[in-house]
Amino acid sequence: MLIQLMQAIAIFYYWTWFVWPFVLVYSFAFGIADIIKNEGSSGKALSLTAVSLLIILAGIVSPAFS
Repeated sequence: MLIQLMQAIAIFYYWTWFVWPFVLVYSFAFGIADIIKNEGSSGKALSLTAVSLLIILAGIVSPAFS
């Protein structure tokens, strides 16, 4: 079941591959900047970083699941 979910995420990645590297870098930089400024970050930016990394890795590793 989880492999099928990863394959579905990979298909989504194949159609939107050009967006995810920018989302990863921007959200990571914004989350780290919030932590450094001690603004009481809620972790939304870093959660978005984790999700975008998951999507990128699912797209890269998915051919190995076949």
